[in-house]
Amino acid sequence: MDAAAETLLAGLPGKNCGQCGFATCAGLAEYAAVHPGARARCIHLEARPAPPPEAPLRPQDIGWTDMLGREYDFILERLPEDPGPREVILPFNPGHVERLGIKRGHVLFGRPAWVGCPVTHVGLVVEEPDHLSGTITWCIVGQLAARQGSVEIGLYNPIAYEGLVRHTRAELQIGRRYFFLPRACMLQSRHSGLASALARREQGLRVRLEGIWIG
Repeated sequence: MDAAAETLLAGLPGKNCGQCGFATCAGLAEYAAVHPGARARCIHLEARPAPPPEAPLRPQDIGWTDMLGREYDFILERLPEDPGPREVILPFNPGHVERLGIKRGHVLFGRPAWVGCPVTHVGLVVEEPDHLSGTITWCIVGQLAARQGSVEIGLYNPIAYEGLVRHTRAELQIGRRYFFLPRACMLQSRHSGLASALARREQGLRVRLEGIWIG
């Protein structure tokens, strides 16, 4: 590797993620030494703009059926202060919390099992984990966040969802099970859950749902 490529390599993140089209950062550096504009292929060099806030839902745009035509009772939206949908999860191996040293601020990824979801989730831990039970509270932040450094927790079980309800066709009561659509669900598939807590807020009704199931 010549001096120009070595200089370019020193300014690259060393993630070897392949998103630039080269298997390693060294490959990109050697190419960029001859084609200077190629350095911009690295997605990690510039900070990505924050995603725009969710546009308000209009009642006339809600069809009240999911992608399979199944009806649901309400739409669950993220809490305004959160970067994404809030979930409480339990890894299949609760010992991961201590073994991996999971703390608030860590980015984790894993897949919810038992409930019927085939999608790997990436979440930002927003509270210190419960070392007694092994539960983790995170907010789903999307697959791109995993590229900045993340920890795999494997399979996990969703314990609870928390969010705001602004649009509903049912009067929510504690102790009742409902069908709902998480607004950010990639599959746009209805979920079901038992309402375990309700609190009226200025922005809407804050809800905690437990016993999560998909379908």
